[in-house]
Amino acid sequence: MRKALVIYSTLVWNLYYGLPIAYNQRKNTRRFLRSLSWISYRQLSHIWFSFFWIVLNQNRLMMMIGQMMKQLVVGFLTLRLALAASTDGATVLVDSITPLVVGQTFLAGSVDPTLDSNGWSLTSHGVAEKLFTVDQSGEIIGQVAESVEKISSFVWDVTLKTEYKFSDGTPVTAQHVADALEELNTVNPSALASLGEFNTTVMDDSTVRITSEIETHVMSAVLAEWVFAMYLKKDDGSFVFTGPYVIENFGEDQIDLIPNAYYPDHEARIKITLKKFADGAALAEGVKNKEVDIAFHLPIDSLEELRKVGVYIRSFEVGYHYMMFHNTETLTDVNVRKAIDLAIDRSALSQALKGGTATRSLFPDNSPYFLDETDQQFGDAEAAEALLETAGWTLNSNGKRVNSAGDLLSVHLVAYPHRPDLGTMQPIIAASLEDIGFTVETTLTGDDWDETQTIIDDRSFDLLLWAQHTLPAGDPLWFLSSFFGTEGGNNHARIQSETVDALLAALAVAEDHDVRVASTFSTHSEILTEVPVSNLLTPYWHVGLSERVKDYEPWGSDYYVIRADLRVSMEVPTKPDTPSDAGNRPVLLDYGKAMMASIIVSSLFILM
Repeated sequence: MRKALVIYSTLVWNLYYGLPIAYNQRKNTRRFLRSLSWISYRQLSHIWFSFFWIVLNQNRLMMMIGQMMKQLVVGFLTLRLALAASTDGATVLVDSITPLVVGQTFLAGSVDPTLDSNGWSLTSHGVAEKLFTVDQSGEIIGQVAESVEKISSFVWDVTLKTEYKFSDGTPVTAQHVADALEELNTVNPSALASLGEFNTTVMDDSTVRITSEIETHVMSAVLAEWVFAMYLKKDDGSFVFTGPYVIENFGEDQIDLIPNAYYPDHEARIKITLKKFADGAALAEGVKNKEVDIAFHLPIDSLEELRKVGVYIRSFEVGYHYMMFHNTETLTDVNVRKAIDLAIDRSALSQALKGGTATRSLFPDNSPYFLDETDQQFGDAEAAEALLETAGWTLNSNGKRVNSAGDLLSVHLVAYPHRPDLGTMQPIIAASLEDIGFTVETTLTGDDWDETQTIIDDRSFDLLLWAQHTLPAGDPLWFLSSFFGTEGGNNHARIQSETVDALLAALAVAEDHDVRVASTFSTHSEILTEVPVSNLLTPYWHVGLSERVKDYEPWGSDYYVIRADLRVSMEVPTKPDTPSDAGNRPVLLDYGKAMMASIIVSSLFILM
């Protein structure tokens, strides 16, 4: 009887005290009960009989208080024994203490959101937020802001959410938002794309008024653009943000994140380590070796091997487009640009990437702005050659195109490695152009973005492969204005078209949805006619996941990697580890072994 009582008390201790102390997770009681399948019916009968014995023998129970006090020691010893002994099992809890490791081929260049595309990166890292954002279904929703109201054609009032805070506990006010917006509009060209120059007025603590140079009917979509990340600039020059995570340590190749204590549900989040990998192959090796929990994103040729070693793979069509800009300052003849566009076999690119939708449209086929007037995606070398002949480029005896002065028709084709698929497509495009007489020089830049930026700035490219999310805020205006407006901050092609500029101005003020779609079609068509860009395809991306995050659902693009809803899976199946991977196994707690260890220790106390 005494033995049964001790067993019962041990179970009670572990259920209500021992395990919650270790994990602070009383909600896992049901998993605990399921793990007790190893207890026999006879043992269970002893346990329940001892319970009734306690009720009927309260006086005798007082004499055993000393014995029960020993169970305090038992509980803590149990936890230590279980952690030491747990090497396999049927149902386990995943370690929620070890930081989650997210691997990518890029990291923010600095914590300054006003520079370059840092605002984009910091939002992707879960550190920064905007006034508005786009959810998984493509709807624009408030993030730091509650709502926006149109006052007149150029004036809008933005109302902030109440009791929203920066990660240092400072309440977000209209003055903070106004200061951030005006600084971004002054120093970052991307903040000029949709509104031009604007000024802000603080109406009250929670309302900021924006008066813009360019009219818009979709201010919420404009304020959802990546460049408008909200921040508080401290007196010492440091920055704090409002996202679910805070930067604990910032390095060139690693960023350590901790939960923002002022963000809702911060207790449910764990630390995250962001690691930068040189390329997709290195990233695939990291997730294969169990060094990475989320690998974003992986080369297609690595997926089969990763599946064999138990890596979960999630594939999804992203909002990104792969495209190629034409430098109109060096490729001045539109017929040459059209010939290049016709020569590209987009279907071959899709096959090389083992996924993706070949298209000339600058917007995806699941959006109302999709525009692709041809089903011909295989390349047309004959039509391309005819255009080159018309432009005065003929074949010489070596099969190379030359003009009347004997100059070679040569192009410099540039790609960057941060999107591995661009490097995969580069030689295929080069071969298509060489087949019709081009002389092609290719450059795949290094890991340092400055190398790519230098080529863009000094205009030493003729063709630039590029990956771009064309609807980051759900509306086409930002992309079209920024990349194809004469004053656009990302006008890599240097297109200067009064017609395109006029169409963009009309699009900016179109309010009715059908009118806006029609206006986008007109602008889109005119851009494609002038061929400053060749859209190639909308790709599929592939994300590798460990057991800890096997339920993670990627969506949209790598702009939404670390989100407020990112959680570690609490319950996973396991199997005995092999010697090769045992050292990389996360710490697990097996409830069955915890109970067994408890009873072993209890028996020792009974004999005392």
